[in-house]
Amino acid sequence: MTLSAASARATEYQANPRVELAAGYDDNLNLGTSSNEIAAADGVADARVDFLAQDPNWRLRATPEVRGAWYADHSAYNSNGEFLYLDGARTGQRYGLELFAFGASQSLITNYLPNANINTGLGTSQPGTTLATPASIRQNLGYLRPSYELDMTQRSSLELNVEYTNVRYNQQVGSYTNFRDFGGAAGLGLKVTPTGSITLRASGAAFQPEAGHTADRYGLDVQWDGKFAETKQYYLRVGGARTELSGSLAGTPAASSSTTTVTGGAGAHWTYTLTEIFVDLTRDVEPTGQGYTVNRDQLRLRVARRITQRLAAFLGARAIHDDPVPGSVPATVQAQRYNYGTVGFEWRFVREFSVIGAYNFTDYHYSGSVGQANAVLLSLVFEPHRPENGPAITVGY
Repeated sequence: MTLSAASARATEYQANPRVELAAGYDDNLNLGTSSNEIAAADGVADARVDFLAQDPNWRLRATPEVRGAWYADHSAYNSNGEFLYLDGARTGQRYGLELFAFGASQSLITNYLPNANINTGLGTSQPGTTLATPASIRQNLGYLRPSYELDMTQRSSLELNVEYTNVRYNQQVGSYTNFRDFGGAAGLGLKVTPTGSITLRASGAAFQPEAGHTADRYGLDVQWDGKFAETKQYYLRVGGARTELSGSLAGTPAASSSTTTVTGGAGAHWTYTLTEIFVDLTRDVEPTGQGYTVNRDQLRLRVARRITQRLAAFLGARAIHDDPVPGSVPATVQAQRYNYGTVGFEWRFVREFSVIGAYNFTDYHYSGSVGQANAVLLSLVFEPHRPENGPAITVGY
């Protein structure tokens, strides 16, 4: 009885709600060309609750979220989404086990496009990124990524991870198609210096769209990880991936082909007393909701700076370049480019309430068209359980 009571006291439980109401203006909400732009005022509502249970050896977090956007006099572009984030971790003397899961049901209007939020760590692509012409359909996405690391000796370690993505659409319109993607990787790490280690990793994946070529991907890479402290780390990775395509496209006979892609990445995450910097540049072979695989170059950037105890500024960027793997689509399908930037501030005028102001810029090249948009947004955020001395910037942007 005493041991059970002690264990219960050692476990920490939290429920942290967050509600955001925002209003703004977008000069090209449909990301149309210069002759087809639609401008409108908009309103946004976002509500989430962060449930957390943890003790020194394990952590479990669940965050449900609902979000909606409404545009004055342009209801066809209204959108909504429901999301669920799950992550857990268990550590022992020689092992670490982590689990990340993500579920989403969202309208594929322009609001679903990637922003500067950082949802995964260095070197790990964020799930759900899909670039295509915005359409009035709904995407249901599930993503699961368990990982395991074992210290075999004081200098060597084994890492294993598995990834599974399942995407469904309520309508098969435009270029969207249902798909599944399953993959995994195994790596052998060796600690070379007190602050650095090198890992040799082999990976494989299978992409299975309901329409289009299936794609089997195999890769090998080597990665250097540097960790000066828990708050100062970086990595460098270089490798290659082989993609083997099979099946047929509409109106063409079945065929198979293969191609090789150079892959890699480099990034750093440094957290100082007043400043946080996250930058990550990756090149991978990724599936898309359009039924084909792409060579994806992606940049993620986040800079946050506390100016005073209650005022902070942030800068963020996301750049994605999707180039179809040769043979996966007709030669007429072009590469797509997406660039997003944001800059703003967060002013916490009392502990529970803050005001966030942001300017966002979007540049989108798709299907031979170019759309650019400028938007401003002013938000009021309510967080009743925010710690008195918590960080000035509390969420992504």
